[in-house]
Amino acid sequence: MSIFSQALGVAATQLKLMWRERRLLWLALAVLLLAGASVATSSARLVAQAQERRAVAEQEERLWDSQGVTDPHDAVHVGRAVPAPVRPLAAFDPGLSDFVGASVFIEGHAQNPARHRPIEGGAALSRFGGFSAAWTLQVIAPLLIILAGFATMSGDVARARLRQELGAGASTTALVGGRLLALTAAAGLLALVLVGVSLPAILLQGVGRVEMVGLAVLGGVYALYLLVFCALTVAASGLFASARTALVFLLGFWAVSTLLVPRVAPAVAESLEPTPSAPALRAAVAEEAEKGVDVHDSTDEGVEAFKAELLARYDVSAIEDLPINFRGAKYEYGEELSTELYNRHFDQLYAVYHRQERVQRLFAVLSPALSLQPWSRAFAHTDLDAHLSYLRGVEDYRFRLIQTLNAEIKNHKRSSGERYYRADIATITRDVAYTPGQRPLSDVAAAQMPNLVILLVWGVFAIGMTAVSARHLGRRS
Repeated sequence: MSIFSQALGVAATQLKLMWRERRLLWLALAVLLLAGASVATSSARLVAQAQERRAVAEQEERLWDSQGVTDPHDAVHVGRAVPAPVRPLAAFDPGLSDFVGASVFIEGHAQNPARHRPIEGGAALSRFGGFSAAWTLQVIAPLLIILAGFATMSGDVARARLRQELGAGASTTALVGGRLLALTAAAGLLALVLVGVSLPAILLQGVGRVEMVGLAVLGGVYALYLLVFCALTVAASGLFASARTALVFLLGFWAVSTLLVPRVAPAVAESLEPTPSAPALRAAVAEEAEKGVDVHDSTDEGVEAFKAELLARYDVSAIEDLPINFRGAKYEYGEELSTELYNRHFDQLYAVYHRQERVQRLFAVLSPALSLQPWSRAFAHTDLDAHLSYLRGVEDYRFRLIQTLNAEIKNHKRSSGERYYRADIATITRDVAYTPGQRPLSDVAAAQMPNLVILLVWGVFAIGMTAVSARHLGRRS
């Protein structure tokens, strides 16, 4: 009989033994029920959020169009709110979606941060806060794997069974491999059920091909993650003679890797790469803006210099002789300057966030969960990069909208008897639209490749430990 056939036989026997362990079965069912309740709650909340944000977008559109015929620069200061898109895969992995703003108010001369964080919703939101299908697979599933497999080869009963199997001619490689196959099959079934529980909730959000491909990729990476814990559990069970010692070791590793390190790493990253506070960021922007050009002040040196440059460009001696409206031109110029200022400061802030992520990645050598979590959030589009993509998309829309209004003034000189040029705001901005963007999955995968490599290293290490366990078992037998 080949080693593979022997391993399959051992795996079948181990699965029967696991099935007889009713405590583990009931525990797994309880976890699935809680995860199902969490997914159902999350799905209902996502549907409500999607409806609310659509209503907000429609209301903002009506309010914007209701301005009628007015000075376009007045519309610049009216502004409007742009709600964030609801991510369908947030039903599986909420990620940071509850902790980042749900809308951005856009206006001229300034970039505003996102506001209205869902977490501010209070007790109703936190009833199942943090408990999701992704969290269950990251934290609870490894615990169930450990409880199911810590005594497969350690302890008196397991050692007696091993001696019988060895006496029947089974190789140590087949014994270890069969137990690994059984534990992996059980873990895979749990993962499949959890993804299945999440699938109806995800489909309710109106998913497309990108989301389904992302979910498939997530399934593969979660399988690799659970395989790491399965292999380490089988390896520890074979290396320790006492089942109690194996359990203590595995529970310690589980607590450190899934609970402790994921909480310590952000704190360390924040201490090494501190995030500037919102007041400090506003103060820095205000201080630099105060030293810059004030297009609302006709005596400002920057405005005077711009006027001189414009007169020279058109070879005229007075503003009245310009073929364009100087008021619109200076507003257009000022918006370019303020946008560059805000972009520079926000890019510096985002660079701090990414440096913090790199610091946290270093801790993944202690915790496979720290390499899985960023990948999971990225493909669920609930990570920092997804939020920054939304913010950049809104800023691009804001700049196009404001500059369209400024260009309207610049290209139309006011009529005699009118103080300012007036236009129908809805008409001149009809073609300026905001469309939520989505990062290509290839870009997401490229950004997350270091985390995948770390997780693969964990997988190779864990499988290698099972090989060490098999050789140890051979010497001991």
